[in-house]
Formats: sequence, structure tokens, C-alpha cells
Amino acid sequence: MQGRLQSTRLVLACLAGLLASALMRAPESGAERAGWLEPHIEFYWPEEGEEPVPAVILFSGCGGVRQQQSEYADAANRAGVAALVVDSHAARGIGRLAGRLLVCTGLRMRGQARAGDVFSALQIARNDPRIDGERIALAGWSHGGWTLLDALSYARDAAAPPGLERLPAVPLEGVRGVLLVYPYCGWIIRADREPIVADIPVTAWLVEKDRIANPNACAQVFERQGQHGAAIDWTLYEGLTHAFDAPDQPFDPRMEYDEDATRQAHARFAAWLNESLAGDASPR
Repeated sequence: MQGRLQSTRLVLACLAGLLASALMRAPESGAERAGWLEPHIEFYWPEEGEEPVPAVILFSGCGGVRQQQSEYADAANRAGVAALVVDSHAARGIGRLAGRLLVCTGLRMRGQARAGDVFSALQIARNDPRIDGERIALAGWSHGGWTLLDALSYARDAAAPPGLERLPAVPLEGVRGVLLVYPYCGWIIRADREPIVADIPVTAWLVEKDRIANPNACAQVFERQGQHGAAIDWTLYEGLTHAFDAPDQPFDPRMEYDEDATRQAHARFAAWLNESLAGDASPR
């Protein structure tokens, strides 16, 4: 019985991979990717602070950009940090329903393919004179966390993710820290098998009642990555579900919004940004 289930799982994964390949764009340069991605990046600017300012680039979950990202962007602005919210879904013409039916099920835009958006968004940020290109942070929620983990693994190997011809010479130039919020760490992610970069600190917030992105799977991935030298500092928050900080999620009994925990998360986010982006010298 176990063998039959494993075989079925492999067949479904292969079919999903074939569908994803059929929908994928031909390999393109980082500049080409940046060209069609930039119109779908929303910039949030702090009211105070001298330019250039540090920045954080935000990647949403599989359902697409929601109020959640704008609230974290506002928290970044209050901390004196610019925020770039990347709408990978809109850039590919993926609406709300398609996001839930295709992206959330792994049939389209897996984290490996979306990883190219990370490198192009970094290029866009570094090319903006209002942004300090030596002080950039990355943050991803759920599918966005998967995306960042796999981007870190491609950077470690100097390998281009699906859809990109090649990586920049220094793919993660200026990146000071990475935040993963209830990331998806299932067996299909590249970082489950391949090591990630070891010279950028990674912080992860896992939640105890997560029935969508298993926190135990993440703990196992983080432990293996630590054996390869990765610096991952993770915390499990009790009593919280997946998307606890998303006030406008569609109904799902597995997710419960927690207003108080969300306020605390925004404060932790600002503190993490201040710690990660302090000073003038970049570790990369």
C-alpha cells in the first residue's frame, strides 16, 4: 500500500511538472525578466530619512498579494525602510482563482520558477538611486518563503532557475538578511535537497497550528541546511495558524486571523529590519 501511494505521488509530481513546463516562459535574461516584472512591483517609501534608504523586498503567498503585504510594507516604512511588494501573480496574468487552483496546488509557478523574480527584483532595487543597494532584505510568506529558500539554493550553486538564462555575477549582492514566514518546506522544494548560501542570515517564523505548510518539515530542512553551514534562526509560535496575519484571506478552516499576534509580528518585523539593515557595510 505504501509503495502504491509513493508511486502515485511520483506520477502526480511528474504530471504537475509537465504542466508547469508547458506554461513556463522560454529562458530570458535578467533584464528581460525585470522589464515585465517591474510594472507589477509596488513601492512604499518612508516619510522620513535621507536617501538612499535601505529596502526590503516582499514576496506573497500562493494566493497573491493581499492586505497582509501592504501592512508589513507600512511597518517597514515606519522603521525608515522602503518596501517593494512583488506581485509575481499579476506579472504572469494569474488572478485570485487561478492562484488558489493552480499556484497553491503546485501546478503553476512553483517556487523554483518564481525564484527568478527574486534576482530580477534585486536588480530593480539596486538600480533605483533612492535605495541603498548595499542594505537590502528579503521577506517571503508561505509560497514566497519557498521561493526565497530556492533562490538561496540557486545562488549557492550559481545555477540559473527555470526561466532565466543565467544568474548575475553576484546574485544576492547587497542582501543583508532573509525572513521566512510560515514557509512551505515540502519535498518538492529544491532546498530540501540542495544547500543554500551560508553567508546570509536567515530568520524563520513557524506556527504551531499550521495545516498548510508543515512546520516539522521546515525544522528538518533547516537542520539539514545547518549541517551545510547555513545560518537559520527559527522560532515556533504556539497557538497560531497559517496566515494568522492576513485579515483578508478567503474562508479556510485551516486559517484563523489573530489581530493581536499580527501587531506583534509587525513589531518583530520592524525590529528584524533594524537589526539586519543597520550599519553601512554589506556582508556580500
